[in-house]
Amino acid sequence: LRWPTHTKAVAKFADEGERLTDSSIDFSKLEVKPERMGIAIPISREELDSSQGIVESVVREEMPKAIIDLVNGALFTTVGTYKTVEGGTEKTKDKKVVGPFVEALKSVKVFAGEVPTRKELLQMKAAVASGIELLAPCWVMTENMKAELEDVKIDEGSGRFLCENDKVLGYPVFTSAEIGEGFVGFGDWSYQAAGFFGPMNMVVDPYTLARNNATDFVLNGHFATVTLRQ
Repeated sequence: LRWPTHTKAVAKFADEGERLTDSSIDFSKLEVKPERMGIAIPISREELDSSQGIVESVVREEMPKAIIDLVNGALFTTVGTYKTVEGGTEKTKDKKVVGPFVEALKSVKVFAGEVPTRKELLQMKAAVASGIELLAPCWVMTENMKAELEDVKIDEGSGRFLCENDKVLGYPVFTSAEIGEGFVGFGDWSYQAAGFFGPMNMVVDPYTLARNNATDFVLNGHFATVTLRQ
């Protein structure tokens, strides 16, 4: 995936016959690097044979779901690093794939209370919508935060609540534990480009683990994402 990004061109009014001054557009580009993702599940032949196909069907169903969880976790996380142990020493490394919230956290707005008010959410919407047309807007929050907003009344008389029918201020709500408790994200997700590169390869290998009388189920693919506009 590759996109040219550039500054805005500027026009001006001029008198009749007046020579126009040069206007420039600065070009740059955004690129994404596909990263490998995969999952491997070894299953003994005893489990496969005795279940009459049930275990294998569960494995084939759960492996793609694990990829979905992995992608969602990368897109909605607010943490850009992870800890690993190498040679007995704990090290901190950058995650290979992250979405927009890692950068957004550097200039996060703090709500006055534990649950945002309608005015605070309107301010978030206005901040995102400034200068763009909202094409694919969506809120992201945990299930707990969504439940809190479902109990926040808009006023005393209408019986309406801030979150109704999985929407806040008319825009859909997507829930994910990855964003973290207390956080609410809002953005136009048409500016978060993402893609899968090449086929998702599912290999059922009955040979490599033959000495263990086991079959290896392996799924591999490549994924990449980039934030076109913070």
